[in-house]
Amino acid sequence: MTKQAKKQNAFAVGFRAFSQGPLIRCLKQHWMLYLLLIPAVVMVAIFSYGPMFGIIIAFQDYRLTDGVFGSEFVGLTIFRQIFLDPKTASYLEFRNTIFISLLRIATNFPIILIFTLLLNEIHWKKGKSAVQAISYIPFFVSWISVGSMAYNLFALDGGIFNTIIQAFGGQPIAWYNEQKYWWAILSFSSLWKGMGWATLIYLSGLGTINRELYDACEIDGGGRFRKMIHVTLPGLMNVIVLQLILDVGGIMSDNYDMILAMINGSQSLGDVTRVIGSLEYEAIVNGSQYSRATAYSMARGLIGMILVLLANNLAKKTDSEGIL
Repeated sequence: MTKQAKKQNAFAVGFRAFSQGPLIRCLKQHWMLYLLLIPAVVMVAIFSYGPMFGIIIAFQDYRLTDGVFGSEFVGLTIFRQIFLDPKTASYLEFRNTIFISLLRIATNFPIILIFTLLLNEIHWKKGKSAVQAISYIPFFVSWISVGSMAYNLFALDGGIFNTIIQAFGGQPIAWYNEQKYWWAILSFSSLWKGMGWATLIYLSGLGTINRELYDACEIDGGGRFRKMIHVTLPGLMNVIVLQLILDVGGIMSDNYDMILAMINGSQSLGDVTRVIGSLEYEAIVNGSQYSRATAYSMARGLIGMILVLLANNLAKKTDSEGIL
């Protein structure tokens, strides 16, 4: 038998084995279900993965008139300008973004965890459900709406808090003129919006803890606090690590739409309100610099992905499951 014949024979055997394999049998058995999946797959491919092709313009001197295929390829020039060139580098915006995220994690993470533990101690089912529902509602509010509400609460003229202060004879406070108030407002706003979702994750983890452990702790004389420390927290550790990994992964998220609505065009706070989103917004609106805006977004995503991988590997080394 010649080599050509052997190759053809091997191919025929392989094809026959594949056509009779479990995958093909499953497709034949449930072909109607897979047929119904086709529209969803097409939608995802077009609207989720299709736009990702646009990241190529981060490596081009993109111009609308030339399009993706006609614009000049510049390689990593824009990334060098962002990170290495002292004249065009964006250190301030990256530093502010990271600081805002670290502040959010440092304040929101323990507060939400404590809130969940206290909520778990409520044994009145209707009351517990009501509190959980109220805390979850802000999750459906957009960030720009959160910023608008925060502005209306703390505005110097006509703000709700200043109106109450003046009603009691006090002087209105310029909340948006001092950095100490600005950081507090940012933390409070992100806490209000994110508390419900994080609480839901923690409560789902609490449902997996073996109830016999609580009974054993009670037999040993443990009260509510001791149960919380020796049973609840250890049983919730994997979920806590998961939430921390998600928070670390979002460290490059600045919620610029919320900040834009909060400051309402004011420059009284100076550079502390400048974040990566500011650069993306200005690149598009003021200069039509689509390549630079895409490069900022791509850098933000890559840094976030690297942080998630590092946090996940660290979690695995500390005997936690991680997420990957």
